[in-house]
This record gives sequence, structure tokens and C-alpha cells, in this order.
Amino acid sequence: KSKMPKIGNLPDIYWRAIPMEHLRAHPSFCPLPHPSTIKHLTSLEDVRLFRQDSWQWDALHDGRCTTSQACAALGLLEQKAGHELGIPRSLRRGGTGAYHRLKGVALRTLEEMNEVLCDSQGGGGEIMKDQKQEEPFVWKRSRTNWNKIRHSNSNNKNTATTTPPVRQQKPFPFAAKYLPVILNKDLQHRKKDAQNHYFSSWSSAPMIARMQWGNAQEATAVLTALNYFWKVDSGIVVKEVGMCGAGLEMNITAGEKHDGSKEGLIIGASPDAIIQYPNGTLEALEVKNHCPFVPRDWGSRNKKNRKRHDNEQDKVSVDDTRDNKKVFRIRELPIRPTVPPMYVPQLMMEMLCLGPSCRSVIMVRQTATIGAVILRLHRDDEWMEEMLYWLRRFMTNFVHEGTPPPANFFWDNDDDSIHGGGERYRRFVTRTKEIGEAVELVDYVSHSGVQRVMSEGKRPVSLFLD
Repeated sequence: KSKMPKIGNLPDIYWRAIPMEHLRAHPSFCPLPHPSTIKHLTSLEDVRLFRQDSWQWDALHDGRCTTSQACAALGLLEQKAGHELGIPRSLRRGGTGAYHRLKGVALRTLEEMNEVLCDSQGGGGEIMKDQKQEEPFVWKRSRTNWNKIRHSNSNNKNTATTTPPVRQQKPFPFAAKYLPVILNKDLQHRKKDAQNHYFSSWSSAPMIARMQWGNAQEATAVLTALNYFWKVDSGIVVKEVGMCGAGLEMNITAGEKHDGSKEGLIIGASPDAIIQYPNGTLEALEVKNHCPFVPRDWGSRNKKNRKRHDNEQDKVSVDDTRDNKKVFRIRELPIRPTVPPMYVPQLMMEMLCLGPSCRSVIMVRQTATIGAVILRLHRDDEWMEEMLYWLRRFMTNFVHEGTPPPANFFWDNDDDSIHGGGERYRRFVTRTKEIGEAVELVDYVSHSGVQRVMSEGKRPVSLFLD
């Protein structure tokens, strides 16, 4: 068995990743239509039909508080609140980005959305690269009946027998077999892209690797959830979804101001997918892929510590350590079964935007080398009301006044100041942390339980391209 290198210069951000266009062809996945086929919207909520890789989905973000800016607008990424929540310094930032987003001109009415998003000549206008007349044939449906297997295992546990057990063929572990394989030419093409584009500047390479890994591996993590819940009930369907919540009463009311006053807060959320159970129950699905690549000297403050870090913690081979030019190393850390506080607003907003019948959200936290953990966060309507209160305060105090928020807004000010948060805000911060830690653990998924692309001949595939 060949040993995979733990250090390198060219991370393979598409490592064994199943692309979104192939996930859309999965027999248990319900894809959205191509934007070019959407010629008219009959309700505000119809904008959820636009895929998240379409220009229409991008256009819907202007002037709208979505999950990408909610945490910053709530002040949770400021230095003091971030410290209280245990958010890493590298992920803390001010609210200026959220301020500029919410100052934009939003599409608020059905008439505006039809005019801008639906092209009468082509429906969605721009044609995306993955548009095809027919779905690609990349899956072969599994014949394994996991409901029968579970029933049989239950009977065997309750039935004594003297008959020697019959060795049965190991059941196929996934809902469908993925047919494409990784070819050497694919790896060479990705290597050239990495050299010429992604990692041409080493100063920005770590952040590029982190962001690109999450995007490239998203469909693979959605598939992990699909496969897991398909084993629980083969009748489940995972549905693609765009931006939800445009039809919420609070959004409609916010867009009906014709007296010259400032328009109110409008929100939106785009779960990575929706899980629909046979009984009609819906759960939002959000996936987070933890990037395995970190700078080789990450966490080390001097050469002595860096050498000890490489030799002891990473267990890099002697041959590898001879090459001091290697920039990245593989970080293999177990995932705690908690929701980091910075993701709580995102998950709550997804449930809010899917409507009152959505009572929980599934979060998959997936790694490259040690599997995944599946979590369930339950709806907290009281916390949601507080979230909306502080988001409206952000609109009123900063966006409507045309004044960017100062550092540590809400946290630094008392109740009597114009931007005051006081004890009410601190209780909100504390409750946010408690919610993330009280999440329900659904299950752990082993590394072999994550379905990925296999290489030709099933040879090991390195995480590095060099």
C-alpha cells in the first residue's frame, strides 16, 4: 500500500470530488430546471427555482440580508463578540461588508423580479456550461434494500439458532454506483490549472485553497447526506434549491413603502439542499467541508517550533522533510459534534426562510481523510426573533443613516447609547454559543462511508498534484 504524501505545493482542491452537474443526475436527487427555461415567476417565492450557480441567484443578493452577511451584521464577527464565542481570529471581521451589501438596491416586487431575472427571449438569458439536453449517464441505481437488511438484522438478534451463519455478499453501501473514474489526464489538467491560476501567488494561496475546497467538495458532502438518509428510508429525496424566503410576510411588508420612508430589512437564505421525507417533512441541509490544507508552518512562531511541528505532529517522512520548499501540509483533526457559533445564524435563517413547518436543519461537517459528522439543529423561534431585532437595528442605526458600523458595535455600547446593545445583546451572544453546543448528534460517517470518485484501477489518489 503506497503512502500518501503529507506535504506539497499544489493542493488538489477537486480531489475525488463529484461535480454538481453529476449530482443533479442522481436517481434520488431532484434538480432545479435550467434558468433558461424559467420564463415567468408567478410568486415571489418562485425565485428559489434559480440555481445557486446562476447569475439570477447572484442578482438576488443585492440589498438583501442573506446568510453570508447575517453573522457580520449581527456583530458576532467583531473582535470582542468573536472572542466571547471562540471564533478564530482569521475568521473575524467587521460589519462594513454587510453594510455595503444592505445599501444596495434590492429586487423587492414580483414585477421587478420578472423584468430583471426572466428574459422573454430566453427565460434565464445566459447559458451555463453544464446545460445539457439530456442528463449524463453517470449513475447505476443500487439494488440493495436497506429496509429489508435492518429488518433481517433485528430478527436475527432476537432469534436463537444453532445453524452456522451463511456468509452473505456485502451490500452496496450507497444509493447508486458512480460510474466515472479519475484518469491521469484529468490530474495533469488540474495540475496545470493549479500552477497557472489557483496557486500562482503564494501569499494568497492558503485562503484560496480554503475557499475553493469548500466550493469544489460541496456536492460530495450533499451526497454523503443523501446516502446516509437513504439507508434510513429509501423513499427520501434530496432537492436542489435556490434562494428561499422572498415570499415571507416580513419581506413583502418591507417592500410596500411608497411614502418615501426608508425601506425595511429583507432576508433570504440558500440551503445547500432540502431533504424531503416520505411523510412530507422537510429539513434544510447545510454542508461544511473542512479544508485539509494548511500552511506548513501554521501554528509555529519560530523555526524550532516549526521543525518540531513538522516532525512530531505531522509525522512527515524523512524524504519529505528534505524538501524545505513544500508550502502546505495535511491537517487531520477530528471534528467536534457541535455547530460553530458563527454558523448558528445561517442555519436558523435557513429554517426561517423555508417557513414555519421547517423545524430542523441537518448539518454535515465533512473532512478529506477521517469521514464526516452529521448534526441536527432544532428551530428556536425565540432566538430567531432576537436575530431579526438586531438585524433591523443594524439597518436602522447604520444602513439608513449612511454610517458604516464602528468596531465592536452593539457590544461596546450600553443601553442608553444610540447604538447600544447592553445586557440584551450579551445575552443574545451567550445564547448563540449555547445553541451551537446543544446540537443533536445524528451519527458519524466513516471515511469509507463517504462516496467519492475512484481512480482508474482504484489506485490511491494523492491530495497533492505535485
